[in-house]
Amino acid sequence: MLRIIVDSIIRGWKQLARRPIYVCMMVIVPLVSAWFFFDLMETGVVERTPVGMVDLDKSDLSRKLTRNLNSLQQVSIDKTYATYNEAIDAVQRGEIYGFFFIPSDFSRKALSNQKPTLSYYINYAYYAPASMQYKGFKTLTVLANAGIVQNVLTTLGMRGEQISATLQPILTHVHPLKNPWLSYNYYLSASFVPCLLALLVMLITCFSIGMEWHAGTSRNWMRTAGNSITLATFTKLFPHTFIFLCVGLWIQYMMYVNYGFPLNCNPWHMISAMALLIVACQGFALFICSLVPNFRYSTTICTLLGMLSFSFCGFSLPEEAMYSWVAPIGYLMPIKYYFLIYADQALNGLDLYYSRYYYVALILYAVLPFTMLWKLKRHCIHPFYIP
Repeated sequence: MLRIIVDSIIRGWKQLARRPIYVCMMVIVPLVSAWFFFDLMETGVVERTPVGMVDLDKSDLSRKLTRNLNSLQQVSIDKTYATYNEAIDAVQRGEIYGFFFIPSDFSRKALSNQKPTLSYYINYAYYAPASMQYKGFKTLTVLANAGIVQNVLTTLGMRGEQISATLQPILTHVHPLKNPWLSYNYYLSASFVPCLLALLVMLITCFSIGMEWHAGTSRNWMRTAGNSITLATFTKLFPHTFIFLCVGLWIQYMMYVNYGFPLNCNPWHMISAMALLIVACQGFALFICSLVPNFRYSTTICTLLGMLSFSFCGFSLPEEAMYSWVAPIGYLMPIKYYFLIYADQALNGLDLYYSRYYYVALILYAVLPFTMLWKLKRHCIHPFYIP
């Protein structure tokens, strides 16, 4: 029995060594992608987004607004335009991400208490810069409104203390919990990179099993494992698990040590979560291969579900903004439970007791394929490849 196990594991390692695509997809792609995302968002937030200004008023008040806008951290006025059409063309050419528009009658209406209109245009094709623009433009309009009211109240003879109490009767202090830096890196990269790793785990698992059907070596695979489908799948996926686990742990090392991601729990909580995520994704892909023993179909299903995980699991779109029937789909993917563990343990530092169901869910994904391995064995012994 020991000889069968050793021969099967050696066969699995030889298959990995013969195909450079395994090294590329299992090591190079996830590590380079992780470094790219972590380094891209190392500053935490998008700053000084290039925007334009269209000032048709040319008054002291409009020039003051322009200086105030350019002093904000979120935006940078790179260019000024004479007309609305010029600014729109600049946005379409990609020179700027948006622009602020001051009409020609702004100061006249502001000083005569006629409610002037300030407009801003944002290109939401680039979500992160657009969000920063919106925040900056919104802040400026609020400050402009307060400034106009302050001028009016000053002319009426009110003192500075009375004006402050009128404009802001309640003073608030905002203290964001768990992510006081408001860093995009701590929740975007921490979800996108593991999700990419999960996608690669499922694809490599389907590809490895599908190549046995495609190359006509599935019978040899079964004979090497003593015709035991459980032993065959275990020994085949063991080298994958080892490599992916090393890659996953290195990604976590980059996150929590090199880039200083918050880790408010015992490190073993996240290490075990990463290990369970890898075996859960392998179990999920193995279940798909057993349920649909077709190389093309099983790979397509795993690719589709893996790509949809970026949206359905709440990484790029908040769960509260989804349709009621869409949000539950995210819970069908293992990566959803890993992210919930990350939020509870690494970010919020909750007791392990409150994340127990998420760990159990990942374990269930790992044992899920055992319900359909009999079908996979039948297809391996009697292969029928559909190109």
